[in-house]
Amino acid sequence: MKKTPIYFLLVMFAFSLQSCKNDSNKEVRFLTFNVWQEGTSVPNGLLKIRNVITKTNPDIVCFVEVRNYKEQDWTTKIVTKLEKEGRKYYRGYAGGDVSFISKYPLSNGKLIFGNEDKGTVVNFDVLIGRKTIVVSGAHLDYTYYASNLPRGYNGGTPNWRMIDNGHGKPLPTTDLDSLKVYNLKSTRDEAIAAFLASVDSSLKPVILMGDFNEPSWLDWTKKTKNMFNHSGVIFPWNSTKSLAEKGFIDSYRKMHPNEITHPGFTWPANANEKKSTSWTPLADERDRIDFIFYKGKGMELKNATLVGSKELYIHNKLAKPTTDQEKIIATDLPWPSDHRAVLATFLIK
Repeated sequence: MKKTPIYFLLVMFAFSLQSCKNDSNKEVRFLTFNVWQEGTSVPNGLLKIRNVITKTNPDIVCFVEVRNYKEQDWTTKIVTKLEKEGRKYYRGYAGGDVSFISKYPLSNGKLIFGNEDKGTVVNFDVLIGRKTIVVSGAHLDYTYYASNLPRGYNGGTPNWRMIDNGHGKPLPTTDLDSLKVYNLKSTRDEAIAAFLASVDSSLKPVILMGDFNEPSWLDWTKKTKNMFNHSGVIFPWNSTKSLAEKGFIDSYRKMHPNEITHPGFTWPANANEKKSTSWTPLADERDRIDFIFYKGKGMELKNATLVGSKELYIHNKLAKPTTDQEKIIATDLPWPSDHRAVLATFLIK
């Protein structure tokens, strides 16, 4: 019998190892997308949302402001629209106004916190290859919107009106204790606490996505205290700070650590055929309030970028970006939301 050369066996063994390695590593794209009342706020909104998904080709999407109007399941609607375009997604809905679609199977959906009025947090398991990860979606309480106060406006409680300085101009609130007390009157901190408790003992990697209705403590810093109408305020915003203290990493800020060159603003965006939805018409309220956080072994962040319109509202008027270093994709599409979306790509090992 003819013997197989040893070098041939070594080559085949190396090829086998490489194949196993390639098979066990998957690049997965996550998108968080506030769809502004499930697309009903703009003409042909559902179609425009579908076009965003087909353009950006995410593997897992967290949708916020899913209302299921007229008792019609909106997540099924968008899955059906995408299927007609040859895009197969699984549906995930567990309650509240947050839902998921995923190219990978979803299971164990649970409503962790709340309802449509005071915030929603949901958890799902997602099987990616042979690895299960937890994906969580959040839409946090929009009341007591404390980042309005340094800009001289109320935060929805008791109203959204300007705090008049007596001369028809906004009067900023800059006392940190007052800001903290006001901010914690919302249920955002309770929602984040419920989320953290739900994954505290989990050995699986965790992704948290959604609209927090609160800025990041990594953005209201010494560098930015005199920018964007922060009025000199440096503030440790509770939701994002609590996550950081538990080891969760902000994907956009991890990829783009400079809050000046890459502010990452997601609000208030220019929605197609619609006027400003700004709450502070005489101030600059641009903030990063839509996030993708991650924690756990076996996940390597590869990229994070903004998705949506180039222009945002400043002083209630459309303005071009203040930096030319920040990449924004899908800017050629008619944008269906007053929020930009965020796309992050991970290598799941």
